[in-house]
Amino acid sequence: MCDCLISYIRKIFVFRSQKMKKSIKLSLILIVGGLLLSTGFTVLSQEESATDVNEDVALDEEVESEDLDTKEPKLLPDNPLYFLKNWGRKIRLFFAFSPIAKAELRERFTNEKLMELQKLSRKTIRAEIIEEAIENYQQELDEMKEAVDKIKKKAEENPEVEKFLNKFIQHQVLHNRILEKLENQVPIEAFEKIKQAREEHLEKFKDVMLKLEDTDKLPERLETNLEKVEGSKYKNFKNLEILLELAEKVPEQAKEAIQKAQENSLKRLKGDLEKMSSEDQEKFKDYLDKIGGVKEKHIEILRDFKLEIEKVPETPKALELKEKIIKAKERIEKRLEERKKTE
Repeated sequence: MCDCLISYIRKIFVFRSQKMKKSIKLSLILIVGGLLLSTGFTVLSQEESATDVNEDVALDEEVESEDLDTKEPKLLPDNPLYFLKNWGRKIRLFFAFSPIAKAELRERFTNEKLMELQKLSRKTIRAEIIEEAIENYQQELDEMKEAVDKIKKKAEENPEVEKFLNKFIQHQVLHNRILEKLENQVPIEAFEKIKQAREEHLEKFKDVMLKLEDTDKLPERLETNLEKVEGSKYKNFKNLEILLELAEKVPEQAKEAIQKAQENSLKRLKGDLEKMSSEDQEKFKDYLDKIGGVKEKHIEILRDFKLEIEKVPETPKALELKEKIIKAKERIEKRLEERKKTE
């Protein structure tokens, strides 16, 4: 009987031991599974975040033909039959009798020739072909400016002039995006040529605006049309960049007008970011890392942005946003320093 009792007790311990082992195994499986799922979700979350930022960057950098109210170019300057396309353009100009109609056509041709240049840069790395396309665009810019000079009335005096100017501003913002991106895409031999084309574009942009709009009405005209340009939730940052570049081109009497437009765009950017979730504010730093353009101008915008935030009471949310802007500015400055060391 004693042996039976001992055997019975042993069976109980073995059963309990096996049960505990199973329990421990199950717990370990649940813990490991939880960690793997957590890691998986984290990786997915990071990938989704990167995808979101890339989409925002694309929205503020990529420009297609329809954005400029033209068709995808098929006949390009490297084609022997390209002269036929130019003949067609001359015929259309011949039948455009009013100065506004001629200016509209010339502006359309600058859009077409810029899209030709963009398509060629994706198709070939031959610098001489790309340089020829750049020259076509520059020549058309000159012709467009000459056509605008023949318009006698201001935007407020003629609805057709106002319509032309509004569309012109929206298109030239997109021109700047394309030319900025092309600076990093064309062969090194064509870099100076594309840089010069961008400078000339900004000059013509400024000249046409000042020709067709009174200085005191310029801020509102610029702001209204910049808002109409499609882009990401961070697009006011890119709008500020082109306003800073235009401010360097305009004469002294027009600088105040451009600065006023800058101040209002900065307030809009601040308002946009304040309304965003903490996650989207964090993504803004990644957006700044990836977006193209003049990084020195980006630093200037962030410096002004920091000063704008400091004007309001220091709430926890304002302090958090200010800290993120400071960190973003420091990251860009560090990368600029590293780039200068390698040049």
